[in-house]
Amino acid sequence: MTQAFWNGQMQFSTIIEDFGAILERAARESADWAQGRSFETLTYGNDPRQWAEITQSSGGGDLLPVVIHGGYWRALRAEDHRFLMGALAPLGGHVANIEYRLMPEVRLADVVADLIAALTALATRFPGHRLVLVGHSAGAHLAISALDDPKLAPRLAGAIALSGVYDLRPVRLSFLQDELSLTEDEVRRYSLAPANGRRPVVYVNGADETHEFLRGSTLMASAGAAALRLLPKANHMTLLWSARDSMPDLMETLIALEQDDAD
Repeated sequence: MTQAFWNGQMQFSTIIEDFGAILERAARESADWAQGRSFETLTYGNDPRQWAEITQSSGGGDLLPVVIHGGYWRALRAEDHRFLMGALAPLGGHVANIEYRLMPEVRLADVVADLIAALTALATRFPGHRLVLVGHSAGAHLAISALDDPKLAPRLAGAIALSGVYDLRPVRLSFLQDELSLTEDEVRRYSLAPANGRRPVVYVNGADETHEFLRGSTLMASAGAAALRLLPKANHMTLLWSARDSMPDLMETLIALEQDDAD
């Protein structure tokens, strides 16, 4: 298949007509949610992007929800995804948000390592808590990659994976290759596949998404402690708000998967 085909599956700045306005909405709503709120910054490296932030929330129990933003590993900011933290607030006494270094300044191995280091720092900061990962797009890929880390996995309750990109072969064939310069080895090492024994995952997509993203989530949900949810009238970007509004049901599904997995 041609690059034009894969661009038609993955280049959301052209596929989604109001893409720019959606990014502006996310930034605006995130700034509004953060207004007057206190954040604790937890650094996990020397780079300015190697940080996580924590804020108090309204819930209890032993769960720590963690937001992981997307951007195809090479764009966007954690600050502009704070609006998702509000939907996670009832799940625990705190909620976290992770920033990480971006390609092509670093390689994909470094981005994955950043995520694992940030989550390890959060797990150390909250020793009695289990982390629940909520990742969008590339953030979903990073969340599942963290679930596959044997040292970290015991501290993770599971993940809500919002429209993730898991098979990296199409990425290498699309417009993104000019920016990312993925190698065949990176594609082989960091593509994800369905697996038994992985911590529970709820894979979530919008009904209006492209075939490649629907295919990827359906495949990933075919094994292990996994569920697939399709939210109506949502595309790859508006899914953020659909998932935010559906978060109680999505978390209830994840907790049920975890309980079934423990039996």
